[in-house]
Amino acid sequence: MSEKLWGGRFSKSTDNLMESFSESVSFDKKLYKYDIEGSMAHARMLAKQGIISEDEADAIVIALGKIKQMIDNGEFDFRIEDEDIHMNIEHKLIEMIGKTGGKLHTARSRNDQVALDIRLLLRDVSIEIIDKITVLLKEIVKLAEDYIDVVMPGFTHMQHAQPVLFSHYLLAYYEKFKRDADRFRDNLKRIDVMPLGSGALAGTGFPIDRRFVAERLKFSKISRNSMDSVSDRDFAVEFLSNVAIFAMHTSRFAEEMVIFSTSEFDFIDLPDEFCTGSSIMPQKKNPDAVELIRGKTARTYGNLMQLLTLMKSLPLTYNRDMQEDKESLFDSIDTVMGILNVMIKMLPNIKPKKSSMEKALNQGFITATDLADYLTKKGMSFREAHKITGEIVAYAEKENKRLEDISVKELKGFSDLIESNILDILHYRKAIDSRKSYGGTAKENVLRIIDEIKKEINEKGGNAIECPRCGYPVKVYKNPIPTVDIIIALNDKIVLIRRKNEPLGWAIPGGFVDYGESVEKAAVREAKEETGLDVEIIGLVGVYSKPDRDPRAHTISTVFYAKAENIPAAGDDALDVGLFDIDSLPEDIVFDHRKILEDYFKKNI
Repeated sequence: MSEKLWGGRFSKSTDNLMESFSESVSFDKKLYKYDIEGSMAHARMLAKQGIISEDEADAIVIALGKIKQMIDNGEFDFRIEDEDIHMNIEHKLIEMIGKTGGKLHTARSRNDQVALDIRLLLRDVSIEIIDKITVLLKEIVKLAEDYIDVVMPGFTHMQHAQPVLFSHYLLAYYEKFKRDADRFRDNLKRIDVMPLGSGALAGTGFPIDRRFVAERLKFSKISRNSMDSVSDRDFAVEFLSNVAIFAMHTSRFAEEMVIFSTSEFDFIDLPDEFCTGSSIMPQKKNPDAVELIRGKTARTYGNLMQLLTLMKSLPLTYNRDMQEDKESLFDSIDTVMGILNVMIKMLPNIKPKKSSMEKALNQGFITATDLADYLTKKGMSFREAHKITGEIVAYAEKENKRLEDISVKELKGFSDLIESNILDILHYRKAIDSRKSYGGTAKENVLRIIDEIKKEINEKGGNAIECPRCGYPVKVYKNPIPTVDIIIALNDKIVLIRRKNEPLGWAIPGGFVDYGESVEKAAVREAKEETGLDVEIIGLVGVYSKPDRDPRAHTISTVFYAKAENIPAAGDDALDVGLFDIDSLPEDIVFDHRKILEDYFKKNI
């Protein structure tokens, strides 16, 4: 029996049955990448705060990198006696570098560690889902454009109701899937909260810097209550709910594809690549892909209910029950990715059968509502018009005629308001063209909506949201992190810092804006922390904002220039400080700071 990393309090070893019953590494090993990423950030923070030495942090980070490579290559031996992914990695770390590896767990608990790992996972997965839904939306729009003139019966209660454009039908699913993408995007606000530093439940007595860890892990928010941080799975429940709603929409579409591809309907030809045959009936073409989408939706509902039920009666804070949050989460992730991949590949190859749809349009008196509307426009009350139209339909059924086959003379027998122009509105094409209210099925409406959608997709892309204040599309891989940079003039030169953390190189002093803090105050504070200088802000160089300006997701930076006196001294993120002018700038300037400095010198500030 192996010795547990937590076993000091116990006199007897864990029973083999208990080890097998309680292990989670068989499934939570999927979190290894995020567990290592969080541990690296934690180690760097411990060194920055003087809790461990820089050499110890280097040894830990290097060893963690090797462990990740081992897992990537399938060379890591996961042990159930080490219980979970966290202990497996820590045990290996200690095995590799000795007691120094045991220092990694200082000022944290597995409780806040696993909360961090799940948030990191769901943040990445949510963006991948949003991107895939965006691809699906584009395919829907393309299909709607390709078949803009195809008309089909619309249904209520699975009865012929009114004629609609096939494109209009497709775009109904565009709206549903777009809302799904918006739900995943909105969920990011609740996912993108950094819990590490909450400890087991009460925080820690060590002088940690949670802001530093959040910055390295690209979190835009830090959790405010340690007890909530380790007990919260709301964000995961919300994610599973979003998956279930999306799956519900794909299941409705799948059900219609099953129905529409039957011999009885014959509206749709499904691509052979996503159908299968029968082992006994050679004529069969079974719509297995869409049937499986319909079936797999049930799994997503079950996973949502599992997590809701798991959490419903747990007292604060962490309980071992919460180990059971992962399998349902992982299963729903795999399921939704599978559904999305099939939908994206299958949808462009679905072909509507125009002739079969037109044949169906001649059944079921599909323009009866247009006849009632005709009488209403002539001055009759709609209820009276409804009654008379019903009588005309009953007559047509008795005479085995379509509405457009009934003569004007016969129709006048039901109402003197009917004139010869009635024939213009009884054909399904005329009915389509008449539905011009915004959101209706008239071709001019559908084309206008397609144009709106294409502009919307091109402007926003997969990961953009509209700023609620200005309407400008903002990229949200991880929510935009506001930062400041400050160009400090000292003795006719400017102060740059040599960074001690990746990316390595020279940079303008600056950093994270604390919540509720003004950018001016943040700039002054960062200048003091990194250079030891008390600065006086003179003015603004500009605001720099683009998705790829900084690999740490600092998409927005407000850049000031200031003056200072005295001698700078490296601190905080700075390994060294230097004084430079326009002719002596170092080569290895990181981020987009060379561009910022060029702008500064051009303005002759």
